[in-house]
Amino acid sequence: MTTKTSPYIYPFTPFKYLDVTEQNTAMVDGDRLDIAALSAMAEPIAPALSLPPAETLAQRILALFTTPDILFGEASFVTSRSDEWLSRISYLIEQERPIEFTILGFPFKMPVPLKTNRKTADFGELVSLKRLNEIGRAVAQAYEPGARVHVFTEGPFHVLNGIERSWADGYFASLQAMIEQFGIDSNLVLHDLNRVADDTPEFRQVWNSATEDIRARRDAADPATLDAIKDALPVRFHNIYNPGASIDDLRRAYLNDGTREELRAAITARAEEGVLGYRAFLEARDRISLLDKYAPDAIGMTVSPRPGRLGVRPLPEPADKLPYHGVPVLSHDRNTLRIDYLWDLQHGGGAYRKVSLVGDTDPAPFVYIEE
Repeated sequence: MTTKTSPYIYPFTPFKYLDVTEQNTAMVDGDRLDIAALSAMAEPIAPALSLPPAETLAQRILALFTTPDILFGEASFVTSRSDEWLSRISYLIEQERPIEFTILGFPFKMPVPLKTNRKTADFGELVSLKRLNEIGRAVAQAYEPGARVHVFTEGPFHVLNGIERSWADGYFASLQAMIEQFGIDSNLVLHDLNRVADDTPEFRQVWNSATEDIRARRDAADPATLDAIKDALPVRFHNIYNPGASIDDLRRAYLNDGTREELRAAITARAEEGVLGYRAFLEARDRISLLDKYAPDAIGMTVSPRPGRLGVRPLPEPADKLPYHGVPVLSHDRNTLRIDYLWDLQHGGGAYRKVSLVGDTDPAPFVYIEE
């Protein structure tokens, strides 16, 4: 996993082969594997976890988040506030309540054909969700009241990317089916933030208000706001849906080669507006304590490490992208997983086997395996 982090958003990883126009990768049709076979493939990449040794249970739970396989970001983000974390965990233990964790992510497969040609969850999501379930299971094995990781899927971001809500709804349904079918729901709960927002009428009004507040701070050149926008803009730029634009149009716009200036300008304008909405969503969430209604006193996790939230690796090294931003690629020995942009996989050379999941309704491969 990339060591680069941002307190505002998971960092953007540039494309590698946008200047290569001829596909030079051999794609071999592979097998259709069942859930048992694919579960076995996921096991070495997302193995069972156990709490590290420490004097108290609360210390053991906190220590899990500083282990190399889990920690994302600086260890000091955790250790500098250890007293606060231990107090919160100890309170739940004293109350004999389950230890609850929350994390946001998994909005939808990005509507960018240079990144992926799937709309539903695949092996990348399977491994990432299994890792989260293993965090909850490790705590539950040492603590009888149990533990749950609450994943709040970011479906409302569909409005920022220019796609219909049905795109996000279908993706959420595939995630829910995945955790049930693969048996990784013992300590994992999914919440569709689209439905959460539907059930919280004031949220969208607060979201709109927060958007205007951030716009005003941007216009006033507030340093923290400008930093957040700077970090998020490359991500949003490369997530925007562009119906009517060919793959070559989009490729050239991304390269900024001068031949698609109008398209690039249009994407940029929409991305800049999308950044405001993205930041405002997070602020609105906190203003009304949106997640507390579903997981009170929960411990916040994040893939945007910063003090006050526990940074967790969504996937182990060498992956440097989130699973919904690309396609999953297993190494030849099947011991490591990376996420590639589809264009880079098709134009980076080598040979790969396309593997499908039995019963999968999405026609695109579930995982690619190096030959």
